[in-house]
Amino acid sequence: MAAKPHLVLAFFENEAAADGAAHALGEWAKDNRRLQLEAVGVLVKDEQGEIKTHKLGPREMGKGLGVGAVLGIVGALASGGLTLLEGAALGGASGGIVGSLFHKGLGMSSQDLSRIGRRLDDGEAAVGVLVPSRQADAISQELEALGGEPKIHGVDPHELTEASAGVA
Repeated sequence: MAAKPHLVLAFFENEAAADGAAHALGEWAKDNRRLQLEAVGVLVKDEQGEIKTHKLGPREMGKGLGVGAVLGIVGALASGGLTLLEGAALGGASGGIVGSLFHKGLGMSSQDLSRIGRRLDDGEAAVGVLVPSRQADAISQELEALGGEPKIHGVDPHELTEASAGVA
């Protein structure tokens, strides 16, 4: 993965639509040799109101955080930051510090996280893809063509790795 990856996060009507789009994106990427689509994840709330993620593609992405970890962080912050991350509870003063690092590392504002939380609460699901910055626009356009509403977020892997180490 590039040193400065981007998270393309596209919302779909429901989990089934997001799963279908994720699979279609994978097939589209196989036909385009210029893309480096390593893993795709889906972020959704389950029947009990718990945020869950599932990945499609390789289990390990090599160095740094993978799409599953990044979507887990997005889901945790969108739900108010009180969740389990790598076995450590995010809460209190240390949770605020970690949350601040995650905000910076994900390039998301409080408004972004609030919007994501509302959409998940409404039953929508998001497809998330970590890609090199030069491919973010193409992935975003394809997710839009598949019926999603995408937004691109810059990811600072150093800050996210540092914050993850702080809670591990």
